[in-house]
Amino acid sequence: MNTERGPCFPHIEVLRIGHRPERDKRITTHVSLVARAFGARGIHIDRKDPVLEGTVTKVNRQFGGDFFIRSGVPFKKKMNGWDGTIIHLTMYGMPLDEAVKEMDPEEKLLVVVGAEKVPREVYDMAHFNVSVGNQPHSEVSALALFLDRVLEGKELSMKMQGGELIIEPNRRGKTVVTHGSNVTSPGDPISRNWPPVPDPKLCLELLEAVGCSRPVILHGKAVRDLGLQMVRRSIKEHPDRKLDIDPGVLEAGLLVHDIGRSVTHSINHVTHGVRIARRMKLDERLVRMIHCHIGAGLTAPEAILLGLPDEDHLPGTLMERIVCHADSLVSGRKRRTLAEAEKKLRDKGANAGADRMLVMHRELEDELGIDIDELVFAIPKGY
Repeated sequence: MNTERGPCFPHIEVLRIGHRPERDKRITTHVSLVARAFGARGIHIDRKDPVLEGTVTKVNRQFGGDFFIRSGVPFKKKMNGWDGTIIHLTMYGMPLDEAVKEMDPEEKLLVVVGAEKVPREVYDMAHFNVSVGNQPHSEVSALALFLDRVLEGKELSMKMQGGELIIEPNRRGKTVVTHGSNVTSPGDPISRNWPPVPDPKLCLELLEAVGCSRPVILHGKAVRDLGLQMVRRSIKEHPDRKLDIDPGVLEAGLLVHDIGRSVTHSINHVTHGVRIARRMKLDERLVRMIHCHIGAGLTAPEAILLGLPDEDHLPGTLMERIVCHADSLVSGRKRRTLAEAEKKLRDKGANAGADRMLVMHRELEDELGIDIDELVFAIPKGY
């Protein structure tokens, strides 16, 4: 066998009866593909269909494995000659979960799925007539659910060897690797060896890898532009002023502050963002910027009311406050005035947050020695 099934996989074959090549080509193809993908060794079709055989053979060649298909197999002969347990999937049988408990895990299984009206003798020849729910649905879904129950989900990590292509799923699509190429599987993006402070290019790659949408990434870039513009304007106008800022850390924090939106767009994106950043072993200064960027910061009692852990989310360092306030002044990709940002918070009933934002605005203007309002509609380039 060149399919890695593991020691817990029983021997399962599928028997498709009532196939009509002129009418059931698509649905029987799907039954065959589900059987192959969900752990069966092969499928028998009761009527000859060379086209269907060719389709499944082509899938094997492209994606690997040694799943077999045989058409023109009389169902009575196959069922009478089977040296294991016969399962017939039907609406009129015992519930799926009860049947699985009664099956011998050491027995070979022949799973019978019908197309047109199933002959009465099939019910009599089967050891188990199994109902996958009691509502009308397709034999494709019934087979998938049955195989998943029997194999306890292990089929989802089954590896097929020898194919021309390897599909590596990721959070936003997939990576297709040609067999024999030097392309490396991306693996779990969170467990990749990211630097503690990624450069801007890596920050954008990181956001995409964990599944942030394009609007979230563009928002991060817009926040980055405004935050860096504040600092560069301050340096330009006050070259002797000492700012407690690490430019690389600040830019990374501005870009990745919303990384938790790869999981949810609720306020809990802050908690998820912190978790993801720590799993990626990012610099703790970046973790703090993610933790306290929401609104104009939150006290612990406010956090509890919003369903967050009992801890404050108040920005403290200059870099944390720049990330927090730049985020407040950018909606999507568009900058907004302090008055607009304040109204947004007050409309939500966050009056304390709105008050904190006004104070933060004045404090940042004093520390940086700049007019932030003047920057809101300034062109980001060339600052």
